[in-house]
Amino acid sequence: MSYLTTNDNAKIYYTESGHGKNLLMVHGYGCSGKYFENNIPELSKHFHVITVDLRGHGNSNEAVSGERISRLATDIHELLVSLDLKDVTYLGWSMGCSIGWSYWDLFQNDRLSKFVFVDEPAWALETPDNHAGLLDYQQTLDFCKSLYTDKEKALSSFIKGIVINKDLDLTELINDSVKANENFISPLFYNHMANDWHDVIKTITIPSLVISGKKSFFNWKLVKQVSEDLPNGQFEIFNDVGHMLFFEEADKFNKIVTEFVK
Repeated sequence: MSYLTTNDNAKIYYTESGHGKNLLMVHGYGCSGKYFENNIPELSKHFHVITVDLRGHGNSNEAVSGERISRLATDIHELLVSLDLKDVTYLGWSMGCSIGWSYWDLFQNDRLSKFVFVDEPAWALETPDNHAGLLDYQQTLDFCKSLYTDKEKALSSFIKGIVINKDLDLTELINDSVKANENFISPLFYNHMANDWHDVIKTITIPSLVISGKKSFFNWKLVKQVSEDLPNGQFEIFNDVGHMLFFEEADKFNKIVTEFVK
């Protein structure tokens, strides 16, 4: 098992597989690198694939401070520096997109050459002016509270709710999710939901691919807007799946990503 020790002494778990161009895959909230298990075997035939368990999640669950998107982005930068990786395609799913936007805000294109943003609007909070389709302020606070009272139930319900095919066996993924440190991921969720990334997205100049699932709990039109706000963006839509499109339609996803990275 490989770990990075960050400059504030947190231990961040990561994996490496394959050879070729560097492809970093960053998971979403309450998940782990394991969620890309349907993608890594194929993508690692073409690329050097790196996954990470974000601070407070999965095998990085010992973290007790830094429950902010900016700290998670800094962890990613430290990992790329530590491994001396350059010309990296950063692929972020859900909150992983926000971490990518924060990375750009902090470090610009240092060590990066491309972005792939998977199913995340510029602002995830539901407000009268932003119909993201997820949670409003009160619902966000309620979810944060539920993580303290019954983390396993809260995360299990969340993960089961983001797949379209309800016959899928998600046991191993959920088991990895519930490793998360509730004292970390609860305040992190609020920080994640409160950030509006519109201004940052408009400054990202490197080639970027935005992918959305039409059946996602997010308003896919807001995800498409991300691609339109990017100076060098393009958009792909998956019509029959939702937020976990990379898992449910892995073959299509792997092909699109392979073509884009190459």
